[in-house]
Amino acid sequence: MAESILVVDDDNYIRVILQKRLSAFGYTIHTAVDGTTGLAAAKEFQPDLIISDWTMPNMNGLEMCRKIKDDEQMRYAYFILLTAKDTQDDKIEAIEGGSDDFLTKPFNDRELLARVRAGLRISRLQKEISALQHEKAVTELAITLGHEINNPLGIMMLMLQVIQRKKSSLPISEIQKEVETCITNGKRMAEIVKKLTTLESPQFKPYLKNSDTQMLDLNQS
Repeated sequence: MAESILVVDDDNYIRVILQKRLSAFGYTIHTAVDGTTGLAAAKEFQPDLIISDWTMPNMNGLEMCRKIKDDEQMRYAYFILLTAKDTQDDKIEAIEGGSDDFLTKPFNDRELLARVRAGLRISRLQKEISALQHEKAVTELAITLGHEINNPLGIMMLMLQVIQRKKSSLPISEIQKEVETCITNGKRMAEIVKKLTTLESPQFKPYLKNSDTQMLDLNQS
């Protein structure tokens, strides 16, 4: 699937030029005429890279950049701010505003393409790292649930099987005892779930001795 680029500029000539030049290299290009429509397009198309003019009506490029970088789903889009501004203060403002790169008009085709390719490489790496972190978190949670819940769940299942198998011969007092054991272990599982949902600063511990695999430490202070 072709990587996608969003071009945002209120100058129709710039939009058309960038669209033609970049689509020639196989990229999927989307366009918008200002920051407001650019933000909407970014949410809809989830581009890998955004090239935006700085000075535009309704919402300027830097304002749009800040909103995109604050959005969990769009934050990894590489953002190149395109502008005629070229002072040191302008560059600092652009970087502090969340822009990943800064390209001055008029731009050189080779420089534009080099920056786009570099930006897309960085965007890919960020997404890969995010996916690995997500996969690691899911694995650690699964290990934690398996380790912490398996024991009380096993006891509950055993007690219920005993009741089912011997229900006609077990005295009421024995059945009550088994039910109380099930309730106790059910409460243990409920407490584990509560701890999982209220962890503010998760800490980890090895799942097995001398193992790199980790699980959540539910006994942390």
